[in-house]
Amino acid sequence: MTTGIGQEREKNMEYDLGAEVAEWMLSQTGAPDGARSTTTLMGLQWDVFPGVWHPNPGTRLFTSWLPIADGCRLLEVGCAAGVTCVVAARGGCTRVVGVDIYPAATDNTRRNAARHGVAGRVEALTSDLFAELDEDDVFDVICSNPPLVKAPESRRIDTATEQMVYDPGYELHRRFFREVGPHLADDGRIYMLTSETLADPAELRKLAAEAGFTGRVHASEAIGIPAPVMGSTPAVVAAADEHGVVRVDFTMLEFQRG
Repeated sequence: MTTGIGQEREKNMEYDLGAEVAEWMLSQTGAPDGARSTTTLMGLQWDVFPGVWHPNPGTRLFTSWLPIADGCRLLEVGCAAGVTCVVAARGGCTRVVGVDIYPAATDNTRRNAARHGVAGRVEALTSDLFAELDEDDVFDVICSNPPLVKAPESRRIDTATEQMVYDPGYELHRRFFREVGPHLADDGRIYMLTSETLADPAELRKLAAEAGFTGRVHASEAIGIPAPVMGSTPAVVAAADEHGVVRVDFTMLEFQRG
Protein backbone atom coordinates (compact mmCIF):
# COMPACT_ATOMS: atom_id res chain seq x y z
CA MET A 1 0.00 0.00 0.00
CA THR A 2 1.32 3.45 -0.95
CA THR A 3 1.61 5.86 1.97
CA GLY A 4 0.63 9.51 1.83
CA ILE A 5 4.29 10.46 1.45
CA GLY A 6 4.72 7.86 -1.28
CA GLN A 7 1.64 9.13 -3.12
CA GLU A 8 2.98 12.67 -2.97
CA ARG A 9 6.32 11.52 -4.39
CA GLU A 10 4.53 9.72 -7.23
CA LYS A 11 2.46 12.81 -7.94
CA ASN A 12 5.55 15.01 -8.00
CA MET A 13 7.35 12.56 -10.28
CA GLU A 14 4.41 12.59 -12.71
CA TYR A 15 4.41 16.39 -12.69
CA ASP A 16 8.18 16.50 -13.26
CA LEU A 17 7.82 14.06 -16.17
CA GLY A 18 5.06 16.17 -17.68
CA ALA A 19 7.27 19.26 -17.43
CA GLU A 20 10.18 17.41 -19.05
CA VAL A 21 8.01 16.14 -21.92
CA ALA A 22 6.58 19.62 -22.41
CA GLU A 23 10.04 21.16 -22.64
CA TRP A 24 11.09 18.48 -25.10
CA MET A 25 8.00 19.20 -27.21
CA LEU A 26 8.97 22.87 -27.25
CA SER A 27 12.39 21.98 -28.60
CA GLN A 28 10.84 20.19 -31.58
CA THR A 29 9.28 23.32 -33.08
CA GLY A 30 11.46 25.58 -35.15
CA ALA A 31 11.98 29.27 -34.47
CA PRO A 32 9.98 31.82 -36.49
CA ASP A 33 13.19 32.86 -38.27
CA GLY A 34 14.27 29.28 -38.99
CA ALA A 35 14.22 27.34 -42.24
CA ARG A 36 11.28 25.72 -44.00
CA SER A 37 11.37 21.93 -43.80
CA THR A 38 9.48 18.83 -44.90
CA THR A 39 8.41 15.79 -42.93
CA THR A 40 6.60 12.51 -43.56
CA LEU A 41 3.49 11.57 -41.59
CA MET A 42 0.61 9.19 -42.38
CA GLY A 43 2.30 8.24 -45.64
CA LEU A 44 2.37 11.80 -46.99
CA GLN A 45 4.94 14.56 -47.28
CA TRP A 46 4.24 17.84 -45.49
CA ASP A 47 5.81 21.27 -45.76
CA VAL A 48 6.46 22.82 -42.35
CA PHE A 49 6.95 26.59 -42.16
CA PRO A 50 9.23 28.23 -39.59
CA GLY A 51 7.55 28.71 -36.23
CA VAL A 52 4.72 26.26 -36.97
CA TRP A 53 4.07 23.27 -34.71
CA HIS A 54 5.87 20.30 -36.24
CA PRO A 55 3.64 17.32 -37.14
CA ASN A 56 4.45 14.44 -34.78
CA PRO A 57 3.08 11.08 -33.58
CA GLY A 58 0.49 12.93 -31.47
CA THR A 59 -0.73 14.61 -34.67
CA ARG A 60 -1.05 11.18 -36.27
CA LEU A 61 -3.13 9.81 -33.41
CA PHE A 62 -5.32 12.90 -33.25
CA THR A 63 -6.04 12.84 -36.99
CA SER A 64 -6.55 9.10 -37.31
CA TRP A 65 -9.00 9.01 -34.39
CA LEU A 66 -11.40 11.56 -35.89
CA PRO A 67 -14.66 10.16 -37.32
CA ILE A 68 -14.20 11.62 -40.79
CA ALA A 69 -17.06 10.75 -43.13
CA ASP A 70 -18.37 11.74 -46.56
CA GLY A 71 -20.36 14.95 -46.37
CA CYS A 72 -18.99 15.98 -42.98
CA ARG A 73 -18.40 19.65 -42.18
CA LEU A 74 -15.25 19.88 -40.07
CA LEU A 75 -13.62 22.71 -38.17
CA GLU A 76 -10.14 22.35 -36.69
CA VAL A 77 -9.14 24.87 -34.02
CA GLY A 78 -5.37 25.15 -34.13
CA CYS A 79 -4.64 23.85 -37.63
CA ALA A 80 -0.83 24.30 -37.52
CA ALA A 81 0.67 22.74 -40.66
CA GLY A 82 -2.73 21.57 -41.88
CA VAL A 83 -2.32 17.80 -41.59
CA THR A 84 -5.75 17.16 -40.10
CA CYS A 85 -7.52 19.55 -42.49
CA VAL A 86 -5.93 17.94 -45.53
CA VAL A 87 -6.66 14.39 -44.37
CA ALA A 88 -10.27 15.36 -43.65
CA ALA A 89 -10.72 16.84 -47.11
CA ARG A 90 -9.13 13.80 -48.74
CA GLY A 91 -11.42 11.63 -46.61
CA GLY A 92 -14.63 13.07 -48.06
CA CYS A 93 -15.50 16.08 -45.90
CA THR A 94 -17.38 18.57 -48.05
CA ARG A 95 -16.25 21.60 -46.05
CA VAL A 96 -13.09 21.89 -44.00
CA VAL A 97 -12.06 25.03 -42.12
CA GLY A 98 -8.87 25.38 -40.12
CA VAL A 99 -8.31 28.31 -37.77
CA ASP A 100 -5.10 29.29 -36.03
CA ILE A 101 -3.96 32.41 -34.22
CA TYR A 102 -0.65 32.38 -36.12
CA PRO A 103 -0.62 33.59 -39.77
CA ALA A 104 2.31 31.27 -40.52
CA ALA A 105 0.10 28.29 -39.60
CA THR A 106 -2.78 29.28 -41.84
CA ASP A 107 -0.34 29.96 -44.70
CA ASN A 108 1.17 26.54 -44.02
CA THR A 109 -2.26 24.88 -44.09
CA ARG A 110 -3.05 26.47 -47.45
CA ARG A 111 0.31 25.31 -48.79
CA ASN A 112 -0.24 21.70 -47.78
CA ALA A 113 -3.83 21.75 -49.05
CA ALA A 114 -2.53 22.85 -52.45
CA ARG A 115 0.27 20.30 -52.32
CA HIS A 116 -2.24 17.48 -51.84
CA GLY A 117 -4.87 18.69 -54.29
CA VAL A 118 -7.60 19.81 -51.88
CA ALA A 119 -7.14 23.59 -51.89
CA GLY A 120 -10.72 24.01 -53.09
CA ARG A 121 -12.13 22.27 -50.01
CA VAL A 122 -9.85 23.63 -47.28
CA GLU A 123 -10.24 27.15 -45.92
CA ALA A 124 -7.70 28.51 -43.43
CA LEU A 125 -8.42 31.58 -41.30
CA THR A 126 -6.13 33.46 -38.96
CA SER A 127 -8.37 33.67 -35.91
CA ASP A 128 -8.37 33.72 -32.12
CA LEU A 129 -10.56 30.64 -31.61
CA PHE A 130 -13.88 31.34 -33.39
CA ALA A 131 -13.56 35.11 -33.78
CA GLU A 132 -13.23 35.17 -37.59
CA LEU A 133 -16.01 32.67 -38.32
CA ASP A 134 -19.37 33.89 -39.60
CA GLU A 135 -22.19 33.68 -37.08
CA ASP A 136 -23.96 31.03 -39.18
CA ASP A 137 -20.87 28.82 -39.67
CA VAL A 138 -21.93 25.43 -38.27
CA PHE A 139 -19.97 22.16 -38.27
CA ASP A 140 -20.68 18.51 -37.62
CA VAL A 141 -17.21 17.93 -36.15
CA ILE A 142 -15.17 20.51 -34.27
CA CYS A 143 -11.76 19.27 -33.23
CA SER A 144 -8.78 20.70 -31.41
CA ASN A 145 -5.31 19.51 -30.49
CA PRO A 146 -4.76 22.41 -28.05
CA PRO A 147 -1.86 23.51 -25.85
CA LEU A 148 -1.94 20.44 -23.61
CA VAL A 149 -0.14 21.53 -20.48
CA LYS A 150 -2.27 23.11 -17.77
CA ALA A 151 0.34 25.49 -16.41
CA PRO A 152 -0.16 27.57 -13.25
CA GLU A 153 -1.94 30.88 -13.86
CA SER A 154 1.30 32.64 -12.90
CA ARG A 155 3.28 30.87 -15.66
CA ARG A 156 4.81 33.48 -17.98
CA ILE A 157 4.47 32.85 -21.69
CA ASP A 158 7.37 34.58 -23.43
CA THR A 159 7.34 32.98 -26.89
CA ALA A 160 4.86 31.80 -29.48
CA THR A 161 6.10 28.22 -29.14
CA GLU A 162 5.43 28.30 -25.39
CA GLN A 163 1.88 29.40 -26.17
CA MET A 164 1.53 26.26 -28.31
CA VAL A 165 2.34 24.02 -25.31
CA TYR A 166 1.16 25.78 -22.12
CA ASP A 167 -2.32 27.00 -21.19
CA PRO A 168 -1.97 28.89 -17.88
CA GLY A 169 -5.01 28.22 -15.71
CA TYR A 170 -6.69 26.41 -18.62
CA GLU A 171 -8.03 29.80 -19.73
CA LEU A 172 -7.88 28.89 -23.43
CA HIS A 173 -9.77 25.64 -22.81
CA ARG A 174 -12.35 27.52 -20.75
CA ARG A 175 -12.87 30.07 -23.54
CA PHE A 176 -13.16 27.28 -26.11
CA PHE A 177 -16.14 25.69 -24.37
CA ARG A 178 -17.77 29.06 -23.66
CA GLU A 179 -17.62 30.06 -27.33
CA VAL A 180 -17.99 26.82 -29.32
CA GLY A 181 -21.76 26.32 -28.93
CA PRO A 182 -23.08 28.50 -31.80
CA HIS A 183 -20.81 26.72 -34.30
CA LEU A 184 -21.69 23.12 -33.39
CA ALA A 185 -24.53 21.40 -35.28
CA ASP A 186 -27.38 20.12 -33.10
CA ASP A 187 -26.12 16.54 -33.34
CA GLY A 188 -22.47 17.55 -33.74
CA ARG A 189 -19.49 16.36 -31.74
CA ILE A 190 -16.39 18.01 -30.33
CA TYR A 191 -13.11 16.07 -30.23
CA MET A 192 -10.19 17.28 -28.13
CA LEU A 193 -6.80 15.76 -27.38
CA THR A 194 -5.59 15.53 -23.79
CA SER A 195 -3.16 13.48 -21.72
CA GLU A 196 -2.82 12.23 -18.16
CA THR A 197 0.94 12.86 -18.38
CA LEU A 198 0.78 16.37 -19.75
CA ALA A 199 -2.69 17.67 -19.03
CA ASP A 200 -5.71 17.36 -16.73
CA PRO A 201 -8.54 15.40 -18.41
CA ALA A 202 -10.76 15.57 -15.32
CA GLU A 203 -10.55 19.36 -15.22
CA LEU A 204 -11.20 19.49 -18.95
CA ARG A 205 -14.41 17.50 -18.57
CA LYS A 206 -15.45 19.76 -15.70
CA LEU A 207 -14.99 22.88 -17.84
CA ALA A 208 -17.02 21.27 -20.62
CA ALA A 209 -19.83 20.33 -18.20
CA GLU A 210 -20.01 23.91 -16.93
CA ALA A 211 -20.64 24.97 -20.54
CA GLY A 212 -23.34 22.32 -21.06
CA PHE A 213 -21.36 19.50 -22.70
CA THR A 214 -20.93 15.91 -21.58
CA GLY A 215 -17.72 14.06 -22.33
CA ARG A 216 -16.44 10.54 -22.75
CA VAL A 217 -13.21 8.86 -23.82
CA HIS A 218 -13.22 8.34 -27.57
CA ALA A 219 -9.74 6.79 -27.96
CA SER A 220 -6.50 6.44 -26.00
CA GLU A 221 -2.97 5.25 -26.72
CA ALA A 222 0.55 5.69 -25.36
CA ILE A 223 3.49 6.70 -27.50
CA GLY A 224 6.99 5.45 -26.68
CA ILE A 225 9.80 8.02 -26.64
CA PRO A 226 13.40 6.87 -26.03
CA ALA A 227 14.71 8.49 -22.85
CA PRO A 228 17.97 9.73 -24.48
CA VAL A 229 15.91 11.72 -27.00
CA MET A 230 14.50 13.75 -24.12
CA GLY A 231 17.84 14.18 -22.40
CA SER A 232 17.67 11.37 -19.81
CA THR A 233 16.90 13.73 -16.91
CA PRO A 234 16.12 12.12 -13.52
CA ALA A 235 12.35 12.30 -14.06
CA VAL A 236 12.67 10.79 -17.55
CA VAL A 237 15.01 8.01 -16.40
CA ALA A 238 12.67 7.17 -13.50
CA ALA A 239 9.72 6.85 -15.90
CA ALA A 240 11.55 4.77 -18.52
CA ASP A 241 10.88 1.04 -18.88
CA GLU A 242 13.52 -1.69 -19.08
CA HIS A 243 14.17 -0.75 -22.70
CA GLY A 244 14.78 2.88 -21.87
CA VAL A 245 11.48 4.02 -23.36
CA VAL A 246 9.08 6.50 -21.74
CA ARG A 247 5.39 5.92 -22.46
CA VAL A 248 3.46 9.17 -22.86
CA ASP A 249 -0.31 8.72 -23.04
CA PHE A 250 -2.69 10.60 -25.31
CA THR A 251 -6.47 10.52 -25.02
CA MET A 252 -9.14 11.95 -27.29
CA LEU A 253 -12.29 13.08 -25.51
CA GLU A 254 -15.62 13.35 -27.32
CA PHE A 255 -18.14 15.98 -26.18
CA GLN A 256 -21.77 16.54 -27.07
CA ARG A 257 -24.52 18.78 -25.81
CA GLY A 258 -26.44 17.73 -22.73
